[in-house]
Amino acid sequence: MGLRTAEEYLEGLRDGRTVYFRGERVPDIMMHPELRAGAEHTALDYTLAEDPQYQDLFTTTMPDTGERVSRYFISPASAEDLLKRREMIETSTREGSGIVLLIKEIGTDALFTFNLVARQVDEKYGTNYLERVQKYHAECRDRDLSMAVAQTDAKGDRSLLPSQQTHPD
Repeated sequence: MGLRTAEEYLEGLRDGRTVYFRGERVPDIMMHPELRAGAEHTALDYTLAEDPQYQDLFTTTMPDTGERVSRYFISPASAEDLLKRREMIETSTREGSGIVLLIKEIGTDALFTFNLVARQVDEKYGTNYLERVQKYHAECRDRDLSMAVAQTDAKGDRSLLPSQQTHPD
């Protein structure tokens, strides 16, 4: 499938998924004022990938297939790769009026971490998680998905709110 357009991303949210917001069921994300605003903001990553001015920054060509994909899905392998990733985040933040998107950004960071951890677990325990993680990563890349990630600070007492921690940071 490769790259999706912003319109395809937004229309893809109307797939019958079950969504609750503040305790109420939302039948159509795009008809809800708060969720629609977030979805439209997230669509900026897709818009930038389509824009000729930013296309070379936000997309890359897969060497084995020649297909263009979102650069977010390519694990940084050099200092140059990390600088490009930083430039993508800076550009999307600037173009998004200072609001950091952090959907593809953190979602793909999670995929990179899954790959690293799965490799270590497989080496230590003789399991086969890495192959499955790599297939999932490829599916996310090939379908140009945006992923929601719940990220939390691992430090402290997990039973307490951040403001209740001994060292709230």
